[in-house]
Amino acid sequence: MDAGAVKKDSKLKKLVRSGIPASVRGRAWQFLAGSAGYRKTGVYEELIRRDRLPIFDVIERDIHRCYPEHVMFRDENSQGQADLNNVLKAYAHYNPSVGYCQGMGRLVGCMLMQMPAEDSFWLLVATIDKYMAGYFIPTLSQLRIDAYVFEQLLREHEPKLAQHMVDNDVVPLMYITQWFLTAFTLTLPWPTVLRVWDVFYFEGVKVFYRIGLAIIWLNRDHLLRHCPTNAELLEFLLHIPFDNLGPENLLETAFKIKLSKDDIKKYSRKASSEASTQGLPVEFGINNLSAGQLSNNSASALVGAMAGVGGKIKRTAVGGGSAHSGSLGKAGGKKISFM
Repeated sequence: MDAGAVKKDSKLKKLVRSGIPASVRGRAWQFLAGSAGYRKTGVYEELIRRDRLPIFDVIERDIHRCYPEHVMFRDENSQGQADLNNVLKAYAHYNPSVGYCQGMGRLVGCMLMQMPAEDSFWLLVATIDKYMAGYFIPTLSQLRIDAYVFEQLLREHEPKLAQHMVDNDVVPLMYITQWFLTAFTLTLPWPTVLRVWDVFYFEGVKVFYRIGLAIIWLNRDHLLRHCPTNAELLEFLLHIPFDNLGPENLLETAFKIKLSKDDIKKYSRKASSEASTQGLPVEFGINNLSAGQLSNNSASALVGAMAGVGGKIKRTAVGGGSAHSGSLGKAGGKKISFM
């Protein structure tokens, strides 16, 4: 049975939503993503032997910022850093139209925790091609479309909170850039991240909408009562406490949210048509979002979200202890950027 047929099985869908066993998680992600269909013998080894590209300087600068507290990646000469370096450089050669973008390192690091380097490379290929096309290009065109869709869904499900954000010049692209581009690896406790990825590979990017809406719903009272300004809203959305973001609580909330595929398609088409009627590339029509149309605080916040927000993470891990406990160890210290 292929992955397409498996994804139509409602019983298996329920099982995946309950969590893929850790012992088979890596193999399950590869199967669901169909990465074997991209794999070609010898290609990965050939790619990592190719000549140096200018983008390699950026990759090498970013490597140490990927999961700096994780035992696999914290040492400069570790095998984890070497594998991360090789996978990202191989992908830059494999897909020169994308090359390398901040956020990719977070994805690859998570993959490497579950599988060997070559498997991670082909899973990255499948993930970007089938799930996140248009995310890792300079215009972030698909991410901008998803930000528009998310804004419409937020208006439907949380109109009061949506208006509160509008009143404070906060638009979804300012925070879901961090959430979606890193597949929530900078946003959620690690056990929750893994469960979200399980469902992501089974159900696709639609899960990102559900998870994003669930995060906001679980924190709506705080956002409405204790975040009266642009700066306070964005600080909270980019540094959300882990208290109520455990896997069972978040996923149960997410799957109670009713989302219509037709509505998502409608909003996606509208995002594209708003750009095309002006004769502009799609990314210019999403939220009319340019720095010149935002307040100085909002424009700075967007730049911050894109580049990685500085400052300290002040979070409470689920069940107490350190943020990103377990396989990631402590997440204290400076806020990690998108790498």
